[in-house]
Amino acid sequence: MLARLLAVMAVLAGGLVLGPVGPAAACSCVSDDPAELAHRAEVAFVGVLDSRRADDRVVAHLFTVDEVRSGDVRRRQDVVTPRGGEASCGVEWPTGVRMVVLAHVDEDGRVASDRCSGSVPDTAATYDATVEALGEPHDPLPGRSMVALDTTSGQGLLWSAALVGVVGALGMLVVRRLARRAG
Repeated sequence: MLARLLAVMAVLAGGLVLGPVGPAAACSCVSDDPAELAHRAEVAFVGVLDSRRADDRVVAHLFTVDEVRSGDVRRRQDVVTPRGGEASCGVEWPTGVRMVVLAHVDEDGRVASDRCSGSVPDTAATYDATVEALGEPHDPLPGRSMVALDTTSGQGLLWSAALVGVVGALGMLVVRRLARRAG
């Protein structure tokens, strides 16, 4: 009986390592009012998107910043957005376009934005209203903010899962032998 219980626990533990998935959620924005979105932004600036790079979780957009409206922003500022398109609230901003970026500081200390933040290109109908709702402009801080992206691959997870499976199988063999000796 004990052997079966331990075997089931080993299989469940292996399943936890092999099967973690992110939460499934669709992006649903509460407001699209430029004044409200500007008021909620911890970080706001006007700049031009120069380039982007990505890992499995986020896309880092590199902006050349013209003016800062709120928050600590560098002359060359990375802004992360979720990867995965609209379902994860990710955005795909066009390079070379001047825009007002509304963002927050995420749990990792990075400037982050998403589809619901209210960032808009200068060609959008809400651009002027968004800029007007922000504070007075000031110059960005010198230098560049550099977001470190996760360069590890899923290979490490696979090796970890394989190790847990092997340890679980060995544990089951040991329990079985102990059960045979006792019985």
